[in-house]
Amino acid sequence: MILLPTLLLTLAATASSVHLSSEQQVAVLQEAQTAYELGIELQTSDPVASKEAFRRSANRFNVLVNDGIENGKLWYDLGNAQLQSGEIGESIAAYLSAKRYIPSDGRVEANLEYARSSITHPITGESSTSMLKRLAFWHTSLPTQVRLALGLTIWCSFWACVTIRLFRVIPGFKTVTIMLGLSAMAFGVSVGADIADQHQGHGVLTAQEVIVRKGKGLNYDAMFKEPIHEGIEFKILGRRSNWLHIKLPNGVEGWIEKDNAQIVTLSSESKKHS
Repeated sequence: MILLPTLLLTLAATASSVHLSSEQQVAVLQEAQTAYELGIELQTSDPVASKEAFRRSANRFNVLVNDGIENGKLWYDLGNAQLQSGEIGESIAAYLSAKRYIPSDGRVEANLEYARSSITHPITGESSTSMLKRLAFWHTSLPTQVRLALGLTIWCSFWACVTIRLFRVIPGFKTVTIMLGLSAMAFGVSVGADIADQHQGHGVLTAQEVIVRKGKGLNYDAMFKEPIHEGIEFKILGRRSNWLHIKLPNGVEGWIEKDNAQIVTLSSESKKHS
């Protein structure tokens, strides 16, 4: 779904600080909208032409992104066009960027998960059946804002119980306050981990096949027998010239060429780098 009206307002508000005029921005946005709708119309009758229309739509959305416009709905629409055109890695990067601005939008999360499910030979995280991870399932299932709100509510409840206890006896006071305190601490650690993670470099492989090497150069051996595929996400451990030192979801570390990936900053205070 293309969110045209909202984007038009955003474009008009930011026109003074970008290279394109407001009229040019609106024209580019409408071209992207028209190409996307054409792609939808042709999906059944002419899949090849449909994919080309989606690719054209993604290109026009990208013009606006590269012109300096930072807007969650624009990133979302770009991700949709890229996903429809078969650019899995780029679409995942766009959806991750969209989440910086509209983290509670369920459509972004749903489309991101669909794009992730389309990855060829995905690399999953290290499996663990530890009791800690079972008890902390809420860390990944609840949005950061929800965990923050719950943590603050529980923390306030803790101090409310302590205050009331000064004036009257509360049955089970010790047990209740311990549970509230531990719960508030758990939510605090969870939110803190999210904040730290947002300011760490992340990226997505965008080349169809990528060789992960043991060092920063073509003369180093490959980490795996076969290349890995686009769409796989990673954390950035370091950067050297045109190489990225990365950590894959399974914990393996290696080096890739920067041109094979798109860097995504998850912090809402920063812009996307490429």
